[in-house]
Amino acid sequence: MASDKGDRDLLIRLARSYGTPAYVLDVGRLVDNYRAFAAELSAVAARTRVLFSLKTNYLPAAVRPLHAAGAGVDVVSGYELEIALRMGIPGTDVVFNGPAKAQGDLAAAVRAGVFVNIDGIEEIGWLAQAARSAGRRLDVGLRVQAGEDLHAPPGAPSRRPYPSKFGWPVDSGDADRILALINAEPDLRLVGVHVHLGSQLTEAARYEAALREVGCWVARARQVAPIDRINVGGGFPVPGIRRFTGVAHGLTGVKPLAIADDKVPYPVPGLFGELAAVLRELGLDDLAVIAEPGRAVVSDAMTLLSTVASVKELRDGRWVLLDAGLNLLPTAGAAEKHLFECLTCDGTQVATMVGGPLCYEGDVFGLDIPLPQRIKAGDVVVIRDAGAYSVTRATSFNRLRCKVISVTGDEVELSWRDETVDDILRFAAEAAGR
Repeated sequence: MASDKGDRDLLIRLARSYGTPAYVLDVGRLVDNYRAFAAELSAVAARTRVLFSLKTNYLPAAVRPLHAAGAGVDVVSGYELEIALRMGIPGTDVVFNGPAKAQGDLAAAVRAGVFVNIDGIEEIGWLAQAARSAGRRLDVGLRVQAGEDLHAPPGAPSRRPYPSKFGWPVDSGDADRILALINAEPDLRLVGVHVHLGSQLTEAARYEAALREVGCWVARARQVAPIDRINVGGGFPVPGIRRFTGVAHGLTGVKPLAIADDKVPYPVPGLFGELAAVLRELGLDDLAVIAEPGRAVVSDAMTLLSTVASVKELRDGRWVLLDAGLNLLPTAGAAEKHLFECLTCDGTQVATMVGGPLCYEGDVFGLDIPLPQRIKAGDVVVIRDAGAYSVTRATSFNRLRCKVISVTGDEVELSWRDETVDDILRFAAEAAGR
């Protein structure tokens, strides 16, 4: 939601009408982001597909408009699969990923026509059994991993110090071993390769190196398997967030000096350019290309509304405490830097220590966030880029999870209600009559 006067006035009205904390979803921006991403991807290959990452934000108010605009869905668990199907998304528009899938969830996926990317070795036998039960040969994918470490600090070795828990390394023979096991199952046909290289990727050179490593393996694998698609996962960066090099214990990890990528221009089209170049170079440009963005589509489409609960003027600095904490935006603070704006107060900006309401030392958004000198209790503050890993990762630690207000053009509606104490107590065994 852009920070112009009209949007500021709307957000203030929403804060006053609905109360805070609250997420505000701009559905128009969400759909525009998807369409822009899909258009960029379409330049990479003749056949492309965009799957929205459900783990990033499973709100029906977000997922349904995206699906109506043409997006499929990436799920990583059985309950996410059920959510997608309950929202009316056909199984043929869903891809099932994840490192430890349950046998029953795989069987449900096969019945629904969902494409599965194999990760755990146990999945091979389970999927073959499900295929036999369905009386058909099943097309599947295989998740692999590159040895290139896209999140290594500058100057550090570019290779992973240890293998990821996701997928099978292409440089060790492990991926070849799993490929052979899949090929040995007459009820399975390996047609896809999946690789997710990380989150908030900003190093184009390392991205290219990792893609080339995987692409070389795919070129060899196609000699023994009819691979016709490559899924490059997500991790595409957004400009509204800066990620820290690492998460330290205590407040020292929040210092902005630790920000790793503050000057990186975040070229999503640039990453697609690297991808297209590698595919052409390796003779893989006939493959269908699938991507699974989450943050790149939904990040700036949602804002977290909050109210200043308290201001503490100390000899060594100033604390501004909000009624929204890291329980509502868990990746902020020591992991990421977000933009904060006070909507009801302006004037000289000063470095401010900003925390949430939780009785927890780590509930800190930043130690030098620019906010107006004259900010006071009751002022409305927004936290931008709250669309990814907020609702889906929010907790009830100290404070209840909050509502979502959806804005579509001139229409405003409550699309997700506040959590209540009754919601929490409903998990008690006696509440269920046991």
